[in-house]
Amino acid sequence: MADHFDGPSDRVPHATTWRRATASAAAALSLILLASGCGGPQVNYAIPEEVCGITVDQDLLRPLFPPGDRVQFDGDVLSDGKKAKSICQYYVDGNTALLVDSKRNSENVTAEQLAKPIARAVNSKMWSQSDGRIAGFDGNAYGTTNCSGTPSDTHGEPARTFTLKISVNHFTSAESVRPHLQKLMTTLLPKAARSRGC
Repeated sequence: MADHFDGPSDRVPHATTWRRATASAAAALSLILLASGCGGPQVNYAIPEEVCGITVDQDLLRPLFPPGDRVQFDGDVLSDGKKAKSICQYYVDGNTALLVDSKRNSENVTAEQLAKPIARAVNSKMWSQSDGRIAGFDGNAYGTTNCSGTPSDTHGEPARTFTLKISVNHFTSAESVRPHLQKLMTTLLPKAARSRGC
């Protein structure tokens, strides 16, 4: 007769123990993936290949667009030639993700001069580069370059400066979004100015 062990009555058979261990490990892995962002919201749409009609590298835009399912464009195309003002926006699931505002300005201004009073009003730290020709705060970047001719934002006055403003709504901190805004502005500003006849 084979030996038979009647262990404690609360003993669980081996197969059940293995299933519980597997379920616990799967739950722990799910929590790790969720915490690392692997199981979180995803970008389920194609990142645009252009900004308001101007081709740019998608890698410049990718960090500025939020998770979501659908992207839509609305507004003016910068390559439509000389216009005094234009604005375009990209929406993700109905919320503004990226806004680009351009103007052939009749005043000779720098990006720093444009950004400083607004940054001060909202109590944000402003940054600038390129002798004040690129500046910003929070999710906003301003860029300026020389321009001439007509039209301008003031009827009958020639343009002196081309101004470009880029605003994004999806960022974790001003410090984290700043390098992405700087790279996009550095790339987009000269192309947009040429498209606007500057």
